[in-house]
Amino acid sequence: DYYIGRGYQYGFEFDEALMYYERYKNKLLKNASYRGRDRTRVEVVNRRIFECKNAEEIAMKPTQYSIVPLGDAINSPWPDYAPVLNEKGNMMIFTSRRKEGNSSEDVDRDNFYFEEIFISWKVNGEWTRARNIGEPINTKYHDANIALSSDGNRLYLYKDEGNGDIFYSDFDGNSWSDPKRLSNKINSSYYAESSVSETSSPDVILYTSNRGNAGFDINMCMKDSKGNWYKSKSLGPVINTKYDEESPFLSYDGKTLYFSSKGHKGYGGFDIFRSVYDSTSGQWSEPENLGYPINTPDDEIYFHATKDGRRGYFASVREGGTGFTDIFMVKYHGDETHELLASASVGERGQDYTTPGKPSAEVPSEPTESVAFEAHETKLMSMNHRVYFNTSRSAIEDVHRVQLDSIVALLNKYKVLNIEIAGYASPDGNPRYNLDLSHKRALIVLDYFVKKGIDESRIVARGYGSIENADETKEESRRVEVKIISKKDK
Repeated sequence: DYYIGRGYQYGFEFDEALMYYERYKNKLLKNASYRGRDRTRVEVVNRRIFECKNAEEIAMKPTQYSIVPLGDAINSPWPDYAPVLNEKGNMMIFTSRRKEGNSSEDVDRDNFYFEEIFISWKVNGEWTRARNIGEPINTKYHDANIALSSDGNRLYLYKDEGNGDIFYSDFDGNSWSDPKRLSNKINSSYYAESSVSETSSPDVILYTSNRGNAGFDINMCMKDSKGNWYKSKSLGPVINTKYDEESPFLSYDGKTLYFSSKGHKGYGGFDIFRSVYDSTSGQWSEPENLGYPINTPDDEIYFHATKDGRRGYFASVREGGTGFTDIFMVKYHGDETHELLASASVGERGQDYTTPGKPSAEVPSEPTESVAFEAHETKLMSMNHRVYFNTSRSAIEDVHRVQLDSIVALLNKYKVLNIEIAGYASPDGNPRYNLDLSHKRALIVLDYFVKKGIDESRIVARGYGSIENADETKEESRRVEVKIISKKDK
């Protein structure tokens, strides 16, 4: 019963999963003395029940993201993970257990090749085919990257030496230096220090460790006046739970922390969360689940956001991948005033938790024009434009292109106008499939506008899944609605 529940949870059938979990839990409670090898502790079952109850709120929530697999220039049929990028976003370093290009011909006990570090560059908007970063970083045993400095010249590594420690290597413009172990104030005698993230201050670093706890927590370490690492402390109970926290990434705004956790309000495995530091109160905000389609009931980990806050990179196992774990890009399709990813594109950094009291950068508001629209334009703006789709289809029929082109002409004429796109599906079938389909339909219409020259920042696109409406036929429910709005109405 427990494993049937797990299967339904992975398949987004949360009501069915709950039924089997509750049935298994009742069996446990009736036979508390049973200690067979197939027994799952009641605390674990309760966590699964908690995750499934979270799922309807989190996983079925309308989204403004699309997930793009990076393709075979980056991904391989073997596990690929831990993407890190420089501030410019044109260099990616990641870890792979692929056979091709590996320094070792041997496999480990799990029959995967040893971890190796690979590098790729973005040229003309495309990632070049990844190549082995070479010696002295890679050896014939496990070598994994965990962070990259914003200038791309310091790479942090995880090695199995000791009980699992953090190292770093510097690039001098020609070659990488021999890896050096970070301070013993960060590395410890505990099982492992597994992740690290630089902050805007060279005197503060974030890292994960299982010191003093059964699970991994996120800690920070500071330097003293002489530049020596001297003091580590936990980020506290708002961030850390009794479950594992992993792969912290402090955004370029200096205050937004992304991390993966098996705790908090997740709905299975590692989920990616976001928390913002308030320098006035000295507190982190309650971690917010980034939601579906970024997170799933499986593991999502190693998240890295770009500086402009419009894209992120992470590792996951999901449809569209090349093999086992693959690297995906998440693309945000909302406007800048509502975006979930943190942005530091103004040119100054926001309030930084490493420098309390520093004022936030002021984002200048764009003046709204006073426009006198013509009568037919006003009518066009007041309409709720609908694009209908055939069953399970997301292609735009020719009959709808005329009205979409009229919206394009209006947006080209008036820069004060934006559009909102809402995708829907008929109520038949699996809710997850309907949510995916509605989102795909919304993005198809978004892409139509972008290809016609409309800046993507002027478009908000979301999929809402299926909505029961007795007044609608199934054909009418398979639609996308396009609404024209002015910037002052946002």
